[in-house]
Amino acid sequence: MQQLFSKSSDWIWLDDTPKVNCYVEFINTFTIVPSDKIKLLISVDGQYAVHFNGQYVPSTQYPDYPFYKAVQQIELKNENVSSQNELIIQTLYCGVDSHTARHETPGLRFEVWQGDKLLCSSGKLTRARMMSCYQSGPIRNITPQLGAGFVYKKSRDNAWSSATVVNKECTFVPKPVNELVLEDRQDSQLVTQGIFQAHDSGLQQYASLAFRELSDISRLENGKITSFPSARGVRFLSSEGDGIYLVLDLGKETTGYLDVDIVCPEATRVDIGFGEHLEDMRVRTDVGGRHFTFQWEAPVKRCGFIHYFHRVGARYLQLFIYGHEATVYSVGIRPLNYHFSGDADFHCSDHLHNRIFETAKHTLRCCVHQHYEDSPWREQALYAFDSRSQMLFGYYAFGEMEQPKASLRLLALSQREDGLLELCAPGRIPVVIPSFSLMFIIALEEYCRYSGDIAFGEELLPTAQKILECIQNHVRHGLVWNFPEPCYWNFYEWTPLLDAEPIFREETLSPSAEAPMQLMYILAMQRMCKIYAYLGMKTDELEEKIRILQNGMEQFWNPEAGAYASFIRSQEKVQYAELVQALALCAEVVPLERQKALREKISKGELVRASLATSIFVYEALLQEPETYAVSVFEEVAERWGKMLYNGATTFWETDNGAEDFERAGSLCHAWSCVPTYLYGAYVLGIKPIAPGVWAQTDTAPCGINNATGRFCTPTGIVEVHTN
Repeated sequence: MQQLFSKSSDWIWLDDTPKVNCYVEFINTFTIVPSDKIKLLISVDGQYAVHFNGQYVPSTQYPDYPFYKAVQQIELKNENVSSQNELIIQTLYCGVDSHTARHETPGLRFEVWQGDKLLCSSGKLTRARMMSCYQSGPIRNITPQLGAGFVYKKSRDNAWSSATVVNKECTFVPKPVNELVLEDRQDSQLVTQGIFQAHDSGLQQYASLAFRELSDISRLENGKITSFPSARGVRFLSSEGDGIYLVLDLGKETTGYLDVDIVCPEATRVDIGFGEHLEDMRVRTDVGGRHFTFQWEAPVKRCGFIHYFHRVGARYLQLFIYGHEATVYSVGIRPLNYHFSGDADFHCSDHLHNRIFETAKHTLRCCVHQHYEDSPWREQALYAFDSRSQMLFGYYAFGEMEQPKASLRLLALSQREDGLLELCAPGRIPVVIPSFSLMFIIALEEYCRYSGDIAFGEELLPTAQKILECIQNHVRHGLVWNFPEPCYWNFYEWTPLLDAEPIFREETLSPSAEAPMQLMYILAMQRMCKIYAYLGMKTDELEEKIRILQNGMEQFWNPEAGAYASFIRSQEKVQYAELVQALALCAEVVPLERQKALREKISKGELVRASLATSIFVYEALLQEPETYAVSVFEEVAERWGKMLYNGATTFWETDNGAEDFERAGSLCHAWSCVPTYLYGAYVLGIKPIAPGVWAQTDTAPCGINNATGRFCTPTGIVEVHTN
């Protein structure tokens, strides 16, 4: 166990600060013995950046709860260690509930140790001040999920004053996952350039852009440039419009900190936009009330700028330089990535499938940092549904076990009074999706099975039991009914009716028997039976509930349609979807005599098609009959995921429609779409756990992928397999 805080430190903050979006920095000085290692223990409400003797020290706060605070341990290394050393900790306090955080009392706590000697700690002797360069207080959100953006304008520093001790009660735990790794800057290539006329709204999306040849607005020999950084800098000049715009390509989806180095003749406003789309002949920075733009002031003297408080996910950057002259040395992102302890390989004779596997791994990397996240560009939020897929795919891509365990605990800590989990952890928002809580149980069983860590399943068993009790309260006459109150969103996937839109409503819904919920409930109880079996517990009561609901599914069956309806509303059977039929097959609800015909109906595309998010259930249902469907499943994988690659994707999309979905806010990096990673490992190569923590090669069927080989990291070591 790592050392946590002693009684020598206190929670501290600064008096009379803004209640939201507040930037405060703290300073302590201390003496050390140069030969011994220095250790910083730190926890903050929000985000922070540590600077030791003027040098940045990689540092990020693990997302947590007011009652459950993670402590990061950092080794302070510095070649300039002297008798007097300076520690500056810069913090950002959000102060509002969101998808990624929840409101709590602001505070910072830290201690610096050298061996068993305490060098300094947070308390009344710590000095503090507002960070004058950042605009604190209410400003425009990036998205509702990510919260406020930033406005940076270099100004004279405020005077230091004494910090104030804050009263906060919580449990401290060591940071539960590997540290993020800050890498060298991802360079960017200039895509286009010109001059702009600002729109009255001030938004980049609606500004008037006019292309100019590079040779006409820059001082470059031959007017050519390939990429930034540029050692001598590129000088841009124009007397037209409100300023100069540049669009830059990072070459692939990248997640990390903005890193810019621009100098102007006088302090100049620069709006930095970021995004994943260029379909608008510019970076799509403003869409549906979302604003992917930061405001920064370029200096007169070269000093460079890295923003450590917001991690961005983007393929493209866009600069609006509100002036007529600027020298650009570099514009890019410093990648900040999670350190996976392992890395799997998959190769076969088909280069498209090889590329799909590698792209899926990159997508998964982009969507996990402190915890799993759905989209690095738009949300960065931990959902139980998304993370179940990410965990499963990650077992095959990286052999990763620490992140699943930590994220499952983070989700469990969000459990509400009604027994369901918050929509996102550790956030707090007005609606919750009941079906997502069931995915938590499925993910928990899979973690136990893939890792062998049965004790963790026992630890979170009460959480899982409360979820099942909540859903059981909605069972009547062998059917699971909807959650009608406005605070519940009866969502299953992004297809018509199954998306249960609108998300936010005021009215109470009419009763609806929900086949997707019923089947997910059956699956969750079946997985709970497995956890009970791992622990040597009886499953009789659960098995009886499963039998009742399996029999109840007959009420959704329509002989004329040859399929199960998605809903029963006012005694009418509504919609026939791939997802529902696939869930019925996976949950062992379908009588033997119907199974072949139902799989055939799915394969012919006669039903509402399952989205990328739920396609895993469809493929699993078809692969129950591998001799018939294995080839067609992997042909569809090549076509469906190959389409994204042929359209220039460097990561896999949220939906098949890509950028144009969700009113042109579709994410082009969404890890729930990395289904092929699992299919290659589990079905092409047949690698599956045969007992908790024990992986082995099982029987495989011909799938049209030849000469496949794989190397996987498992709890018992590396497993290498191949097929003919």
